[in-house]
Amino acid sequence: MKLRQKLAVVLASAMIITAVPVVTSAASTNGFNKTLSIVADKEITTAQGLNLTVKYDDSAVKTIANGTKDTFFVNATDFKFLNDTNVYTGVEKDGVTITRLSDTQLKVEVKAGTNLTGKELEIAIAGTPSKGTPAIIVDAEDSLATSGKYALSTSEIVTDKVLTATAGDVKNISIDGYGSIADITIEEKAADTLLEKGEVTITLPNSSELNFNSTYKTAQEIEIAANRGLSSASIKATAKYFEDANGKQDSKKLVITLTGNKTASRGSVVIKGIKVEAEDKKADVATGEVKVTVKANGMEDTKLVVANVADFGVKLNVKEEVEVVAGKDGKTVKVTLEESAIDSLNKKQNVYFTVDGAKIDASSLKIVEGAKDIITAAKADDEVELTLDASKLTADAINKVVFEFAVEGKAANTGDIVLKAESRALENDIEVKLGTVKEAVKVEAQPMTVKVGLKGQKGGQVVITETDAEMLPRGEQIIVEVAKDSTKGINVTDATVEAKDVEIKDVKVEDGKIFFTIARTSEEAGTITIKDITVDTDRTVPEGSFDLVIGGKAISKDNTNKVSDSKDAKYFEDAITVADFFVVGTPNTEDNAANGLKKGTGIFKVGEKSYTVNGEAKEMDAAPYIAKSNRVMVPVRYVSDVFGINGNDVLFSNENGGTITIFAGNKVLQVVNGSNIALVNGVRVPMDEKVSIVDGRTYVPVGEMGRLLGVDVEWSNETKTATFSNK
Repeated sequence: MKLRQKLAVVLASAMIITAVPVVTSAASTNGFNKTLSIVADKEITTAQGLNLTVKYDDSAVKTIANGTKDTFFVNATDFKFLNDTNVYTGVEKDGVTITRLSDTQLKVEVKAGTNLTGKELEIAIAGTPSKGTPAIIVDAEDSLATSGKYALSTSEIVTDKVLTATAGDVKNISIDGYGSIADITIEEKAADTLLEKGEVTITLPNSSELNFNSTYKTAQEIEIAANRGLSSASIKATAKYFEDANGKQDSKKLVITLTGNKTASRGSVVIKGIKVEAEDKKADVATGEVKVTVKANGMEDTKLVVANVADFGVKLNVKEEVEVVAGKDGKTVKVTLEESAIDSLNKKQNVYFTVDGAKIDASSLKIVEGAKDIITAAKADDEVELTLDASKLTADAINKVVFEFAVEGKAANTGDIVLKAESRALENDIEVKLGTVKEAVKVEAQPMTVKVGLKGQKGGQVVITETDAEMLPRGEQIIVEVAKDSTKGINVTDATVEAKDVEIKDVKVEDGKIFFTIARTSEEAGTITIKDITVDTDRTVPEGSFDLVIGGKAISKDNTNKVSDSKDAKYFEDAITVADFFVVGTPNTEDNAANGLKKGTGIFKVGEKSYTVNGEAKEMDAAPYIAKSNRVMVPVRYVSDVFGINGNDVLFSNENGGTITIFAGNKVLQVVNGSNIALVNGVRVPMDEKVSIVDGRTYVPVGEMGRLLGVDVEWSNETKTATFSNK
């Protein structure tokens, strides 16, 4: 039978070839000339007349006609081209040669000077499709044609290749090499195949001047988006450098590990935000496309374009980081904003600078390099913002602006000082660390619970500790009061102020404020303790928690001292806030003591599982006992119960062999099984016996239990009885 007379048998389950038009701005329009019904493993013959058509646009036609030769390749996946030379010569045009190079590749050559006006190339598609996703691919690299992939089937026959990989929008990376690549989507062709395979490998070419970010030396959780059937699979993903059998890591090869629950429906996972960096930190990365190869069991190795390195962008640098002390004089930083390429910044889009972790001294702004007043300072919402006027940038030049300003740490600040640049002209905000803020003092507090409408209530404690000598300046005041934006119904009438390693004077309480002056600076870090704070409350005070503020010029240079009765005094312009220091009791806590715990008495006897609370007998499942060290051990849970600490405020975790956290009125207590160190509001407190867990109950020495809770305890050796009381 002649070749042109061969016909494939068409079955009901046949695949459909669909002509897929290409919408592109490139040099040719490609597609199939007709739709056929085909069957997997059944030959498509020339008699069926299936052609891949390639029509050059007018510009390409003119280029060829003017003497340029054009060559491109036609490749096949899941399809073998018929091995018959006559198939391809039979559809050639004058000046066009089609050569079969292999089962999966044809070579198309268009002779220079060929006139293709109003014509299109017709490339016979004859051969045998196999199971999978048969497709014809135009590989037009370095030619005038347009590359593209054209499926031979609208329905897919699933084989062992059950996953596909595609890339999202290509990301721009500046020549410094730091950035993120495009999102990569892994699509399932069958349900529950992605998680079954479990791993996806993304590889940069050895020739690439980029590596995956060094944070991936250890496994890092990465962002993903699960879609359709996988959206309910609770998928998590980690990324880590590939390691060979000897444990050697490859920074150009990243292994993505996916875990989650099985699902009955297929879906996809989008891998987001994979970071790259320059291989050579001292050199610029060459510009051009960034390609990766994506591999996984059950997936064809797939090459994807995921980024583009371009010689443009904006760099923000600080000449030297500074350390400033909270509340004291600031220090000057010199900052450089520089384009990596012309027009990296848009002359119509201003750049706005803000500082986190400190404040800008607007009066100190100075332009070192750049147009006059290109950067200005303005105050908004009590914060200073710097604005770069983009209209003053120089056109057709790489702009560099150098400016200086002072940063000051607020009294309550500590940690990094970060300058942020924001603009619509920037793809992402740019940040640079300017330095750090060091605390001048640390403040620790034991809050005070008060009742409504009662005078002379005493309690609470505030400890102010210098972080270094001479942090509190001589002759300046510290002033303490209830925050005015909290409530006016709490009035401080008295307090005891003690100092260690620093000298104070003129301690007084006026108008609800505690005043004292630093008489002499410290030679080593000093401590000031304010305790036995006496307050009056009226009936207007609402229930809840209220803040204490610590100000005065000893705390911050922006505050004032008390020099007169002036109403314009700014004692707390830059203050330290002690949050929730005063706790105004609810009706259920009216009988609480100053320590925030319920008043009452509890009696516990060694060896007995009964105890009394305010004379009422109760039962427990744990009895007090005497340890080998002769210390009396009592159960934490039941002693806490005496003073209104319910089960919800006693938390147990398995951390460190058993950790118990107790929310006890104004305190948060934490003890650990086998340790003799307790934490009280985060402060380490040694105990004379280790905590123990017996039959699931936590035990603490009787004396230490009273000390931790802040209640009185009496021990009768004669009756082996411990009495806890809170008055």
